[in-house]
Amino acid sequence: ASSGSSGQFVAFILLISSLLIVLLSQGFTFSSYHSVMNPKMLLAAVFVQRQRCFLQSQTFAKHTVSCSTMRAMTTSSDDSVDNGDRFFAMEHRNWETGFEAYDEGFGPLTRQTIPTLLSDGGFSPSIDTHQFKLLDVATGPGFVLSAAIDSSMKLDIPSDSYSNFQFIGLDITQNFLQMAKRRIDAQLQEQHQENIHFNIDFVEGSAESLPFDDGTFDSIVCNFGILHFFNPDAFLRESYRVLRPGGRISFSAWAPPDRTEGFRIALESIAEVGNPNVEGLPNGPNFFDFGDSNQAINALAKIGFVDTKSVELSEMKWTSIKNGSELYHILLQGTSRTREILLGQTQEEAAAVSSVMIQKYDEITASGKRCLAMPAVISSGCKPTTSTS
Repeated sequence: ASSGSSGQFVAFILLISSLLIVLLSQGFTFSSYHSVMNPKMLLAAVFVQRQRCFLQSQTFAKHTVSCSTMRAMTTSSDDSVDNGDRFFAMEHRNWETGFEAYDEGFGPLTRQTIPTLLSDGGFSPSIDTHQFKLLDVATGPGFVLSAAIDSSMKLDIPSDSYSNFQFIGLDITQNFLQMAKRRIDAQLQEQHQENIHFNIDFVEGSAESLPFDDGTFDSIVCNFGILHFFNPDAFLRESYRVLRPGGRISFSAWAPPDRTEGFRIALESIAEVGNPNVEGLPNGPNFFDFGDSNQAINALAKIGFVDTKSVELSEMKWTSIKNGSELYHILLQGTSRTREILLGQTQEEAAAVSSVMIQKYDEITASGKRCLAMPAVISSGCKPTTSTS
């Protein structure tokens, strides 16, 4: 009997140790005692941590943890390449179908980062600008390009000078590119500026292998796209390569789920009544990695960027979501990894997850009396004007 009790005690200690490792790796501190000790957040933190683990053989259950943050990645290079292809195929497939849901559901939210994103990314057109090239990576519905063009149109310059501005939107799906093109065409017509001729191009391609020459761009921006790249460091390296010396990059990412209420509702609900261990999903980087300012700045510095900074936009609100049912369906139709997890639920699990999300939404928002808090982190850096080697 004593040996059995001893074994249970050891198992309990191991479980608590694993949970503490997960929490600390997500940036939790003991100063945030109340959120740390919330058992629902413990489950959510474990679920988020699963994204860190690249091992195909990992297991995760609602009441056990078998994937340690200390475990080394043991997949072969061939396995990594194959997994990267599967991850890209998943992203491409979901954005080919989810572009309209993302535009409608996330658009009012993700637009809130654009002024800071453009400013920190070095986009500052002026009447003295002779030529300026902006690349919007993962342009999606074209919100960022539209805002940049709008700013440029307000300049008091001769109409033939607008051709000095070159705007390029890059995405992996034609549906998003066509949506962005339609949005900007309508914007120019609505403002009766058909006589203004910007250089605007839309390119289908990968952020991890940018199809541009070295030193091409003055500014590179990426609004929540870095969350969807299998190898974010490859995107940063490619951005460094195609930026001119002195050019800037900026990108946005969601803050961790203890602060982004929409994601917290989904993660807690899946962990409590659903199946967070959907089989067959390609492994990928932690969705919330770049919501950690220190991690984002370190990633930029590792590539060689200088004058780095990271700011949190803590006042962002999800104004377009009015109830928990809307939240569930937007995450189901207008995302990629979350969509795959929701689609992987059984009919009974899906119904339970949806029901719990509705309850949690009402609890957090007082039945819709306030909007969900959804802060984002914007990180940026500059390519040095001289070689640092």
